[in-house]
Amino acid sequence: MSTRGDRSLAAMAWTQLNYQLRLLIRSPLATFTVLAVPLMLLVALNLVTPEMTLGALRGMRVADFLTPSMATFAMLNACYVNIVTSVVLARENGILKRLHGTPLPLWAYLVGRIGAAFVMCAMSVAAVLMVSALFFDVQVTAARVGGLAASLSLGALCFSLLGLAVSSVITRADTSLPLAYGTVLPLAFISDVFFPSTSAPTWLRHVADSFPLSPVVKPAETVFAAGRDWTMTGMQLGVVFTWAAASLVAAVLFFHWEPGHPHPLRTVRGWRWFGPRVHKEGLA
Repeated sequence: MSTRGDRSLAAMAWTQLNYQLRLLIRSPLATFTVLAVPLMLLVALNLVTPEMTLGALRGMRVADFLTPSMATFAMLNACYVNIVTSVVLARENGILKRLHGTPLPLWAYLVGRIGAAFVMCAMSVAAVLMVSALFFDVQVTAARVGGLAASLSLGALCFSLLGLAVSSVITRADTSLPLAYGTVLPLAFISDVFFPSTSAPTWLRHVADSFPLSPVVKPAETVFAAGRDWTMTGMQLGVVFTWAAASLVAAVLFFHWEPGHPHPLRTVRGWRWFGPRVHKEGLA
């Protein structure tokens, strides 16, 4: 009986993953933000300064710096911006409310959303690496790919959960994209995603290091810059996992199915995480 139930739960999660992935692929906005935007920035920034070397990174070529940076930006688009906008849009258009009336448990829906974001992230990162290797002479070695994958896997998990948490406090679909980019772009700039900062004050560097983006992107950039093995310090791991845990708690407390912003305690009592939901009125 338990084996059959486990298979049923796994099939439910797999079905939801396929459904959410098809929605993302068919969405022009998702395709543009996740696939097109990082590639456009990668090409544009390389063309603007094709022969420039970065003294802040010991003469590192722009292409070698931008490859892990734009791969990280692709992860942000897939696992943060896309989750914020898609969840808010689905809720405010009543799609989540209709799903809430089905036997679908919350965990299966979230697994589908996050899993689809991971797949889109992998596709976008692969496109960035391919363009860098073909057109900008970036050496895509196994060590570099492994280090980038290690950083982005942690970042994808953290920013997916953070996206779910942020989506719970946005109540209008037309403001979800500006708010998503309005929160992540300043963080990207102070975390040296687009260009390394050589004149930033010490306090700003400490602020950047206290958010989860800097601990994710800097180890990846170091692998491409110095050719060293991927390493993440205990402090960096602690920052990433602290933000991931806090985001999970916030998502558990404040995620809601219906449009608007209901009281969080009423939302928590309406959940069913680990099995099909059963409405009392359906038993009457």
